Amino acid sequence: MRGEFTSWGAGILCGMLAFGPMAHDACANGRSVPVIATFSDDTLVEGEARVIGSRPLTLVLLGENRQRMFTLADLADVEQIVEQASMERPWTFKEAGRPEKVYLEGEYPLVNFLTRLTLVNGSVVTGHVISAALELRGPTGKKKIFLQRQIKGTKTETLNDLVYLRTLRMPHAAIADGRPIHGRVEGFGTVISVSALDTLRGHMLFARVTDGTRFDFGTLLPGRYDLCVLTDTHALTGLSDAVPSEAANGAPLQKGDLDAIHAKFPLADDFFNDRWILRLGGNRAHAKALVYKRRADYYEAARWTPGGFLWHLEVWTWHFAEPDWKVDRRHILIRHKQKGGERNRTLLLNERLGAVTPGTELHLQANEAPDGTWQIIRTLD
Repeated sequence: MRGEFTSWGAGILCGMLAFGPMAHDACANGRSVPVIATFSDDTLVEGEARVIGSRPLTLVLLGENRQRMFTLADLADVEQIVEQASMERPWTFKEAGRPEKVYLEGEYPLVNFLTRLTLVNGSVVTGHVISAALELRGPTGKKKIFLQRQIKGTKTETLNDLVYLRTLRMPHAAIADGRPIHGRVEGFGTVISVSALDTLRGHMLFARVTDGTRFDFGTLLPGRYDLCVLTDTHALTGLSDAVPSEAANGAPLQKGDLDAIHAKFPLADDFFNDRWILRLGGNRAHAKALVYKRRADYYEAARWTPGGFLWHLEVWTWHFAEPDWKVDRRHILIRHKQKGGERNRTLLLNERLGAVTPGTELHLQANEAPDGTWQIIRTLD
């Protein structure tokens, strides 16, 4: 058996997991959930698992060029599917800096995996896992359990010698009926993109846009989502007070908090020369600042934004740690390369776009209600 797998009592094994580069709240990831782990040699481990570190389980989904992140509480089942298994010959480059290879004696086993996740909303996603590690607490103590994108053996092993995690099942997870968030936009120009901040998990999601008016996020996990719509004339957004569950009991924001955050804001390292805090929501344990940033003079600006500028609309999360405010994360709602001659957008705020729950169908109209429905924040110039 390979050295990557650690024994845990008689016949019980552990393997390797991987996580992506985007950090998630350490408190959320640190929660343990009951699991049953089954390995390729039919051994079984039952106990409670938690994510090690602050990064969630991350997949690059098939057919998508972006990462999706999940906490263990989002999952009902994890399955490792063998994508390709073969015996390979070791090799080295003939000369440094040249692609020609020289193959050596012997063979080693190599296995590539797909990872399939069943979510608590009943949907299933499949992709390639990126770096992660779990701690599994069982009857005999704590051990690490691993899930891998790829296993590479040694020249003394065969494919049958490799032992890997086959399934990780959450027996207490209740699968609920998944619901979508979708809608249409009228009177604000052509829809370019629609994003959503998952206020419970701190993840960004992006909708499928059709006909320049309709958007659909598909089936979503339970929670509340702050939405943001980019059109060719406007940016429409919602900024709610919804926060992760571990910050729900935080003290309310106080008079002077926005000024205090403004004082710290210029000290944060950032690519953008010009940036403004436009609104503040949440509470003192998890404050959400709506931020507009722009920059015109950067490397290759003449190529990407000739005569224009690059701009972002973001949400920065902060927490109050006596006596100062500390910045935690930055979520990009809109990233736009605006060329010269392109119309400056008007940023509008609407409560209907904040804390949206799955099952909601939105119909956003420019002339749908009194003036108070759409609040003008600023021109994005």
